[in-house]
Amino acid sequence: MRTRSLSCTVAALAALVAGCGGSATPDADAVAWTDQVCGALSGFTRTATTSPEFNRSDPVAAVQELDRYLGATTEELQRSLTALDVVGPSPVDGGDAYVGRLEEALRGIRSGFDSARTQLAAVDVSDPAQLATAVPVALAPLQELRNLPAPTEGMRDSQELGAASEEADSCRRLRSTGAPAG
Repeated sequence: MRTRSLSCTVAALAALVAGCGGSATPDADAVAWTDQVCGALSGFTRTATTSPEFNRSDPVAAVQELDRYLGATTEELQRSLTALDVVGPSPVDGGDAYVGRLEEALRGIRSGFDSARTQLAAVDVSDPAQLATAVPVALAPLQELRNLPAPTEGMRDSQELGAASEEADSCRRLRSTGAPAG
């Protein structure tokens, strides 16, 4: 089962969210707001970068584990979207547009996860031939996540927002979230 590229996509998203530095000294309000934005992503990033463990000799358990992973990650993704809804207006030019792009990317990821879960639910795990063909088809939407545009495109244009992300504790923790290389 391929979740490596999904984990890499999520890790890249986290790195883009938190890794934009700047040399300006950020305003305390900008740091607090940016901290909330990064904090909104922490549960999703942590869950998504924790790869599920599959027992390849038990296809039923493997499909159930993949569904559990997708369900848990989708729940955290929804929590992230809810948390982003309450961060309030950005004290930094470009911050609101940045959050809008981030929310759009997260909704795209959620759509891919929902599609994968729907397709997995239809897999007859007792039929090895169907299992061999249907699971990769069900995972195809997750592979497409690699093609999503970076939701933080243009964030580096805001020196203050980049500097605030360097100061915000949640952003520092988000940057330290490990994921498999890919």
